[in-house]
Amino acid sequence: MRSLRVWLRRSWDGQSGPLGRLAIGLLLPTELFYRGAVALRNRCYDLGILSQFESRIPIISVGNLAVGGTGKTPFASWLMTRFTSLGHRPALVTRGYGSDEVLLYKIRNPGVPVVVRKSKIEGVAQAAREEANVAVLDDGFQHRAAKRDVDIVLLAAEQSTEGPMLPRGRFREPLNALARADAIVITRKVATQEAASALGRLAIGEAPEAVLGQIHLVGGVWTELEGDPHVEAHDGPPAGDLLAVSSIAEPDGFHEMVRSRASGVVECMAFPDHHPFSHKDVWRIVNRAAGRSVVTTEKDAVKLRTFSQELPRTYVLCLQVAWDFGQDAVMALIRQAIEGKNLAKGNGLSDAIA
Repeated sequence: MRSLRVWLRRSWDGQSGPLGRLAIGLLLPTELFYRGAVALRNRCYDLGILSQFESRIPIISVGNLAVGGTGKTPFASWLMTRFTSLGHRPALVTRGYGSDEVLLYKIRNPGVPVVVRKSKIEGVAQAAREEANVAVLDDGFQHRAAKRDVDIVLLAAEQSTEGPMLPRGRFREPLNALARADAIVITRKVATQEAASALGRLAIGEAPEAVLGQIHLVGGVWTELEGDPHVEAHDGPPAGDLLAVSSIAEPDGFHEMVRSRASGVVECMAFPDHHPFSHKDVWRIVNRAAGRSVVTTEKDAVKLRTFSQELPRTYVLCLQVAWDFGQDAVMALIRQAIEGKNLAKGNGLSDAIA
């Protein structure tokens, strides 16, 4: 299954050669069946034919329309940090497709329960049993069996807004699915403000009632591979030429971030998304680095730490969420949606949310 996912991602990016393009073309009937199934399922939920589970604690969903690359992990981490700073008890509920994401959530938000369950309904129920008073649902936009109090959808300014749906392309739903969103947050890494603004206007055209926000995912602190980003941060990137290693859905944004901050030449080495690094991979990295320092992402760092003694000196670029606009509006929406529910059920989420 992992090999199939890797092949599909390479095919979506046009990297699988003539035979891959032919195979992708032959998947058209499967894509059409998937489109029809998604539309029928959504219609059944809209009409109440399929029922939704309503939790006794509020559910805030953070999702997207495409597979990977929208900044969901740093945004959900920011949201949990925001709740925690206000004295509340959030929990992150995820199906745990990428173990690197689960580990990163735990590192970014120490003390916040990360519930990994195949059934997100069961995950929310477990979060409630663990005395969380709000559940942040990771990658939840398409999982409509759990009724959400706020649906937040992320759109990346670096990505196209429409294209083939699974399995021929990376889209899970078409753009008009944004009509279900309560809030739309445009994310950007290296995209211009103009590109992000254009995407925002397009998104609001599909969901005029939704709250709109925009964040810039910026390179924040640097830490060494075994360091704690909260304690052992560096002021800037390592000096000299570098090898940038990543296994994320959209590596170009990370590589461009490193290039824009580095003093020397940056060579890039990309592995498939969620790649499980092996000793053979580490051997390849060491040989490719040829004495240069290595820089990597937070997601990859949680997997590469196992090989820290074998790797050359390795640094981690930690992403931070910087709001361009919309933070107050998004948080006010969350407050409005869940305040009454919590007060009525005695979960204790107070007026402090802002």
